[in-house]
Amino acid sequence: MTDTAEQVKFPGPDEIEGFWAFDKMHAPRPLHPLSQDLVMSTLAVGFTKAQAEYDCPVVASNQAINHYFYMAFHPHPDEAVVEDRMSRYLDTIDEKVPLVGKRWTNEWLPLIRDRNEAERDADYSGLSNAELLAKFDDMTDWMTEMWYIHGHINFALVSGARLSDLYTDVMHPDDPTEAYQILQGYHTRPVDAAHGLWRLSRIVRDSPTLHQLFDENHPRDLAAKLAKTDEGRAFLDQLNAYLYDFGWRSDAVYDIADVPWRENPSIPLGNIARYINMPDEDDPMIQYERAVKHREELTAKIQAKLADDPDQRAKFDELFDAARFAVPLTEDHAFYIDQMGVVLLRTFCLAVGDALVRDGVIDGRDDVFLLFKDEVRDALANGGDKRATVIERKASVEAAAQASPPGALGTPPPPPSGDFVDPFMDAIVTRLLGIKPPAEGEVDAAVIDGVAGSPGIYRGVARVVKSLDEAGDLEDGEIMVCEMTLPPWVPMFSIAGAVVSDVGGVMSHCAIVAREFNIPAVVGTVDGTTRIKSGQIITVDGIKGDVYLDGREL
Repeated sequence: MTDTAEQVKFPGPDEIEGFWAFDKMHAPRPLHPLSQDLVMSTLAVGFTKAQAEYDCPVVASNQAINHYFYMAFHPHPDEAVVEDRMSRYLDTIDEKVPLVGKRWTNEWLPLIRDRNEAERDADYSGLSNAELLAKFDDMTDWMTEMWYIHGHINFALVSGARLSDLYTDVMHPDDPTEAYQILQGYHTRPVDAAHGLWRLSRIVRDSPTLHQLFDENHPRDLAAKLAKTDEGRAFLDQLNAYLYDFGWRSDAVYDIADVPWRENPSIPLGNIARYINMPDEDDPMIQYERAVKHREELTAKIQAKLADDPDQRAKFDELFDAARFAVPLTEDHAFYIDQMGVVLLRTFCLAVGDALVRDGVIDGRDDVFLLFKDEVRDALANGGDKRATVIERKASVEAAAQASPPGALGTPPPPPSGDFVDPFMDAIVTRLLGIKPPAEGEVDAAVIDGVAGSPGIYRGVARVVKSLDEAGDLEDGEIMVCEMTLPPWVPMFSIAGAVVSDVGGVMSHCAIVAREFNIPAVVGTVDGTTRIKSGQIITVDGIKGDVYLDGREL
């Protein structure tokens, strides 16, 4: 049994076949066993099924190594299949990718929304073990189906990349992120979520009693304090109404053991507390409207440039029609699939945990997350005692949490030969994840070489935050240094003066939101959270994609 970080060993290049990247963006912490089966493994199946429909020669695989989520996109193992798909691949991309956004709006979103709304009101407490087992299999199949839809949505990034490339070719902007700002300023569910928190903060601001409670209490204590007064209870009713719509989220997404806002509202209460003293012009809706205006200005600028070139203008209009779904899909699919879908699966699994506690299989409902899928199915069907297994697995997960997983394992594949660039891999690996070859030549130890995410230069105090709970310590104007961000992190961008993230490319969530909030960002730094210390003065150059650890003036 692993009980210390020193005992957690990761395989060397000769000890593992293939090349595997640590998915720090979606699973920065160790995954519990049940998440490995119900979330991680179903993802690979769904993604690969979707990719085949685009004649993509690449398949998705993943594995948990010391409970950390490692993923690989690699060629289909059958060379004949690769050759066959490659004969049609680019034509299929041209045919199907422009339709992804419309299919999401007209086909997939209604399907997912209807299922999610039904599941969030479901009561599983009266189900027999046999009924729970059948529902368990149904929920597993539904998770696979959502990842299949997600696999289609990944291709929307191709549209965004192509439009941005055209913009760069025509406009030659000095700012490397300008070409991606033309994709932004669209209404998404995270925009609504951020504005909902802002609206609640205005209620607190305008109430002396509530304002005092928020000033005098830590967010973790606020719910209990609010429940003691009539005005506080009325506010909690409004908060609960908000959480019914937007509380199906946590600061990471792929571990169903993560506690969401619905179960512990300390994070949204902390966000509200931060918003209270901000002026009305910091309303996230104003930030959104500013992004809309900026997109419209960039669009008008390139349309004017192409006025005398009807062929290029027609190409721009075609790409724009498809690409306008790219960023909204990045945000909205995460809301409905990665967050709400995973949390609803968690809610059901907790009901299974209750049944296993009742049957003496485990001691606590959360212990169900420490079992694998087949163990849960067997326990529902046949009972048994899994308490010793739970103790061992819990120690293993806790030891893994103290380890530092390598960013990649195995042997990197050789660089592609010839001029062919896979549009899908370029969009996913380079522009979303921000993975790039290591810098060549002499390296300045005082500089972190990342990816330019949002323009501007900012010098200030760094605050390293590895979770939303830690992000509650972020002070106004500090530089938020994080592993990754996802939609629940949006309120932090109202506080930060700049952002530095370990993972992400120019089309990542972190870069997108930083641009919309008009603050500099460097993403894809790999090890920013380990090389930068809280309290350190650093300089963020969001145009070059560099972070200066010596805080030099630029």
